[in-house]
Amino acid sequence: MLKNVLHPGQILNQLFLEPRKISINELSKQIDVKQSRLSRVIKGKQSITSELSLKLADLFQTQPEFWMTLQANYDQRKHSRGTDNPFYKLMKISGNAILKLIGVQSYDAYETRAIVLKEKRLKPDIVVYPKDANHEIVMIEFQGYKEPMMRYLMASKMSLMCAQENYTGPILGAIVYTDKQYKDAALPFSIQSESGQSYIQGEFIEIVLSTYTEEQLIDIDEKLVILAPFTLPKNYPKDEYVLKYRQWRRKIDALFSEKTVHEINNILSLFIMDRQRNMTIKEINAMYNFNIAETPIGRELIKEGRIEAEKESEKKVATKLIARQMAKKFDINLRRIMPRLKPLRTDDLMELGEHILSMASFEDAFQWINHRKKMIKMAAV
Repeated sequence: MLKNVLHPGQILNQLFLEPRKISINELSKQIDVKQSRLSRVIKGKQSITSELSLKLADLFQTQPEFWMTLQANYDQRKHSRGTDNPFYKLMKISGNAILKLIGVQSYDAYETRAIVLKEKRLKPDIVVYPKDANHEIVMIEFQGYKEPMMRYLMASKMSLMCAQENYTGPILGAIVYTDKQYKDAALPFSIQSESGQSYIQGEFIEIVLSTYTEEQLIDIDEKLVILAPFTLPKNYPKDEYVLKYRQWRRKIDALFSEKTVHEINNILSLFIMDRQRNMTIKEINAMYNFNIAETPIGRELIKEGRIEAEKESEKKVATKLIARQMAKKFDINLRRIMPRLKPLRTDDLMELGEHILSMASFEDAFQWINHRKKMIKMAAV
């Protein structure tokens, strides 16, 4: 725990929960997050993720950026470790894919660590150490802003790392830029005296994510789909971006284990929030909650639906799933809902399921249903 730096969880507790006399148990029920997880956040043992920031923002009428900024500022001041860097987390979970991206052949012969170059107070770097003495050390820097001295900084970090570790063997330096403009802004690395008798020069492996297509990344390694947001322009159409996000989530769910998929999806969300800053909070919220099957309620309902699907038609199952979801969220009787859903088609029902999570009340849901009924009638004329 950092001295004199409040964890966002402590701020949540002191400024939002205690004044309103809201217990962790009550908060857990209101935002549908496990009590154990909230307890770790409030104790400063777990970060506030993008998903949690959206739920807190909705409950306390704040902006999600408020919570994400608190977390980012806290992480930035944690000079003693680099494990909160999303790229470091990505390397720990899927480091082999990143090593393939920068061209390391024996990618399975390494393990990822974070180091802190204490003497110059430089930010933590990702260093991939070989498991045996037959391979070189790999140092990776991820760069997401303009820094003219980037290559100088990389060279100094590599030198400091060697001095700190008493290492004199081979080392490979790689810089992964999220955008071409950041690479273009970096000056060539060259230090020399006027006489030319003293000089230091060097080059690094440099990757620019925005110059790749999603297909090219996946050809290198399927798990590089996590970096797909950087392959799209920042002005990419919002509607199409939502569809892309859905595709990425499906691939991630299929590729990663249950133990790591939640963390990978959080990293994906952070990349998207950084990349698509022109999207409104409502649009981001709708995108993150597009699939009812990804919520605890949705999983429960889908499980029940699969059993019932053996006996009933697809539309009947969909109607029951959506009706139960509405009844549970808005605390209203199923008998009030079922007749309203009957005129809807299966596609309408599933689309309604996508929107329910972002609706504030059952009036919003009924208004959506009535509007869709009118559209169906008009189409039939």
